[in-house]
Formats: sequence, C-alpha cells, structure tokens
Amino acid sequence: MNTTSTVNQRLTSLRNAMASNDISAYIVTNNDPHNSEYSAEHWLARSWISGFTGSAGDVVITEQGGGLWTDGRYYIQAEEQLHGTGIDLFKARQPETPSIAKWLAATLPKNSAVAVDGRSISYTFYQELKQTLEPKAIRLILDLDLLTPIWLERPNRPTAKIFDHPTAFSGVTTQEKLVKIRTWLQKDTADCILITTLDDIMWTLNIRGGDTLYCPVSEAYLVVEPNRATAFIDKSKLHPELEKKINEQGVSVRHYEYVSQYVNQQCEGLTLAFSPSYTDSLLVSAIESYVSLKPAACPVTEMKAIKNSTELANLEQSLTDDGVAVVKFMSWLDDQVPSGLVTELSAEAQLKNYRRQTRHYVSDSFRTIAGFAAHGAKMHYAADDESNAVVNESNFFLVDSGGQYLGGTTDITRTFHFGSPTIKQRKDYTLVLKAVIRLTQTRFMKGSTGANLDIMARGILWQHGIDYKCGTGHGVGICLNVHEGPQNFSQSHREVALKPGMVITNEPGVYREGEYGVRIENIMKVVEVEQNEFGTFYGFETITLAPIATNALDFSILDQGDIDWLNHYHSRVYKALSPTLDDHDKAWLQRATQFIENSQQRFHFHFKLPSLIASLRTGFLFQLPSFYYFIFAHFSKKWPTRQ
Repeated sequence: MNTTSTVNQRLTSLRNAMASNDISAYIVTNNDPHNSEYSAEHWLARSWISGFTGSAGDVVITEQGGGLWTDGRYYIQAEEQLHGTGIDLFKARQPETPSIAKWLAATLPKNSAVAVDGRSISYTFYQELKQTLEPKAIRLILDLDLLTPIWLERPNRPTAKIFDHPTAFSGVTTQEKLVKIRTWLQKDTADCILITTLDDIMWTLNIRGGDTLYCPVSEAYLVVEPNRATAFIDKSKLHPELEKKINEQGVSVRHYEYVSQYVNQQCEGLTLAFSPSYTDSLLVSAIESYVSLKPAACPVTEMKAIKNSTELANLEQSLTDDGVAVVKFMSWLDDQVPSGLVTELSAEAQLKNYRRQTRHYVSDSFRTIAGFAAHGAKMHYAADDESNAVVNESNFFLVDSGGQYLGGTTDITRTFHFGSPTIKQRKDYTLVLKAVIRLTQTRFMKGSTGANLDIMARGILWQHGIDYKCGTGHGVGICLNVHEGPQNFSQSHREVALKPGMVITNEPGVYREGEYGVRIENIMKVVEVEQNEFGTFYGFETITLAPIATNALDFSILDQGDIDWLNHYHSRVYKALSPTLDDHDKAWLQRATQFIENSQQRFHFHFKLPSLIASLRTGFLFQLPSFYYFIFAHFSKKWPTRQ
C-alpha cells in the first residue's frame, strides 16, 4: 500500500539520481514495450513512483515538483492519491491543458536534459517530445533507467506459461490469418510487418498468456514476411508441444530479445511496416537506417475486431454463462445487504467466486469496480482495506465487472439501490437507462462511425445538463483485452466505421462527485438490418444477459417504447438464464424480470414525511387521485412489488 510518506521518499531518491546524472526532468509511465493498456507489474513504474494507481496516465518528475497527466475517468482518484506528494494534476484532453511535451518546453531552461526509459514510451510519443523540445535545445535521453536501481523490490518480468486457444474457440487457423496479413502487405506496398500489439499477436497465433492479472496475453513480437513468419517469445513460457503446433502453422519461434537483430538482418533494403503508437522508442532507435520504416496502423487490429461466426457463437455462450454468475450475485446481494455485513470487497469476492464456478473461466477481465455511494462516482474505483465501505440501503451501489472465458471476454455494469431512492437519484438512473435504450435501438447507415453515434446516448443526458467524461463504449475481445479497438463510441473524431461482426459496449453514466455514480452497461453486436434503395442499414443486438434493476426507475420519464424494450429484454434474460438456476435464484430472477405495466397505469410516489403529515392535516391528500389508487391497490393486493 503506497502512503504519501513512502511516495515522497521514492521521489527524493529519484531526484537524487536525476541530479547525479544532470537530468532536469524524468518521464515515468506504466507502459510495457508494447504500450499495452494493462501492463505486467514489472512495468508499473508510474504507480510506484507517484502513488496514483489508475490504468491511464503519465508522470513527469522535475527537480522541485512535477505533474501527472490523466483523463477524465481518474480526475477524482488522482486528486486524492496525489495529495501531499507535490505532483500536480493535469487534466488531459481538456483544451486548457498543455501536453507533456509543451509543458516541458515551457518549463525547462534551454540546454537542459529530459530522460526516460525508452522501452516505456511509444515512438509516436518520442517523436512529439523530440520535435517540441528541439527549439530549446533540450536533450532527450532514451536509455537511462533511473528507477531500477532505487526500486529495490521491483517485480521480475512475467514468466507465466502460454496456452493454446484452439480453433473450436478461434474459428480460424493461424495459417488463414497469415494469408490475410500477407494480402494486406501486397496492397499496402510493404515487404514485411512488425506486429507489436500483444492481443493482435495472441489472436494471430491462436495462443493466450498470463503476463497480467486480467489480459490473457504474453510479451511477444511477430514479424510477417511474404514467405515466412517469426514470433519472438520467451521460450521458457512455451511447452514444446505448443511450439511445435505454432511451427506447423508456418511460424518459427525465436527468443524475445532477438527481434531488433532479426529485423536488421532480414529486412535490409526492405520496407517494414510498423505501428508507431505501439512500438517502443528504444526498439525503433535500434533499427538500422538501411531498413525503410513505414508507419501504419496494424491491420490485425481490424481483422480481430470483426468476429467470425464461431467467435460470435462462443462469445454469446460466454455471456449467457456469465449472466448466470451475475444473477446469482444479484440474488445474494438482495439477501445479504439488509444484514449490514456486505462490503465493497466482500461483494467483489463473492462475484468472483460465482464466476470461478463457470465453465471455461480463465480470470476476471479487469479489477471489479464495486463502488458504494460516493465511490461509484470514481469511474475506475478499486476498493482497498482503507476505503472498503459497507453497502446499505441509503445509496446506489455500482458494480462494473467482467470475466475472461475461453469463448469470450465479458464486461457488464449494473447499479443497485436497496432502499428508497431520492427523486434526483431516480431521475439520474432512469436517464441512464433511456440513454442505453436509445443507443441500442439506433439504426445507422453503412459507413457510420462510433463518433457519429455517441450522441444517441449522450444526447439524452445533455438535454438535462448532464455529461460524463469518458466514452460511451468500446470493443471487446475474445478471451483477450476487455478494451479492444479500433471501434468505440466517443466524442473523438476517430473515423472507424462500425461493421457487422463487431461487438461494442453501451455504457452511459451519471457521476456526481461526493454523492454516487450510475452506470448501466451491455455488450452489443453490430448486425445488418436491411438493404433498400437508400443503401445498407445496420443496427445493434444486445448480447449481454442480466436483469436491469427497476426499483430505482422514475416511470414518468419512460415512454411506452422504453418499457416495451425493457420487458422484451427481461423476457429474453429469464428464458436464457432460468434453466440453469436453483429454485431460490430462479424465483429471484422471475421477480427481477417481471412484466412492467403501462407507464400510464403505474404510479410511483416520493412523499417526504413532513409534506405527507401536512397533507393529512389539511385533508389535501384525500383530493389526490394517487391516494385512491393507494387504497385500491392495498386492498386488492395489486400494489406494485419491488423489483
């Protein structure tokens, strides 16, 4: 557990090392050499030096202070974790916030030096730094690792074994995938390609690893040429039989560290395609000038994003299995929360236990976000022994979780309230559901991007003066990264067309700092809806299966179409999940998915006690139609039950 005093001691040690090497600023990231979203513990240098544990963000340490750049998902968390360290928060992606490169250029004197472990920054970031710092003659040093000498208990590089991902789950052989890559090479006029993104390599080779807790990947490189393909992997991770299988698919295996030497030897005079954003700057600097480098987005990323029929079938089965685990968890929450013994950590552990019982389970797909009350407003909150809150009936409990299964990766969020929500809470929760439904029901022309469609969800909240500082959705892997590109829903201008076979999350939210968070998340697949004289239209089909709590809804905000969608969805959920549940959980699911009446016939009241008493005293209550409805419902036993 990082404390402020511990972090300050580490910062002092780093600054002493900087002074000894005449370094004015040192850049620290959490990146492995492949710029992965989740890196192995060995690479979590930024977390170690700053105390900030979010998954995204880079820190710059200067002689007297420094700064952390992170995005809107982590503003609240960063302010808390940086307190007392002297490191300032820079809110990335805000118009007024300078980039790291521009801040360094404006802050440092001429002829000073900036250093970084070049393995931990991409070639794209290196180029930005170099171009911005050159006018002030600020040197940029890539081969100076100042952290390892002071990080005495730094974790070793990961050594987890690699395992097979058979075609029963992948649907396509490595040989077939290599044909597609070589076809791309011919069209893109490159002689060979260096693939550095770990999930793209795992997908191509039909293997999976265990270098991180949540992403089943292994550190590797892959070079594909017209007549051969070579993977660079720590061979101690490979069982001989698996290496033989890889060889039989037309891929030879060499040691991980040999990649730059191989490229220099085999690609002399050739054009080598590579992804600047996912290739580390130290590796690129080691490639000789006689190799012609061609920046290009990795073609495997889009190939992987469009799931084949086998992958889709396995993913949908995994989501059904995962839904059973989630329903058991929901039923357990309803039973246990009134006892006062449920905490954020115990809930997280219980959900993981239910997932472990599921067939083909590999691991969780990310650290579960179990945030009660104000913790739910932190988009990527992770409970610990100090923050661990008791879940009770006074506020929202947001749970965002997922599993890795051989057949697919899952990601689901549900928000619960076990008491009587306030009017504001009901409104926020209902608007989030309306946003989910509106995006789910959207039809769009072929060629539309996630940036085009983000407004379909976000616009519901904008109409009420509400926004959320993150995207609305992201792609999801098949036993791979839970956040997978290139498709997403966001306000960015990334022009990636949504295509049938892609899967993408739908997760708008409301986050009120210091109060609560609300998020509902499903995974959807892109499907073709129709072709007519106007063109081809696509739409979405929800493939996540789990009930959406209805007791926090304000039915006056929902229209009949919203209620029809929810009823239909819950009918699907019950039909798919009930056969594998025991009697207790099946009965709970039946209550949770029961048919909702027409919004004009169903009433919800939010009387506060003082106003209720005043109404009784004046006799005004007896003039309200709702009062007579209450009396009728009470005696006819038709008062709506809690769902």
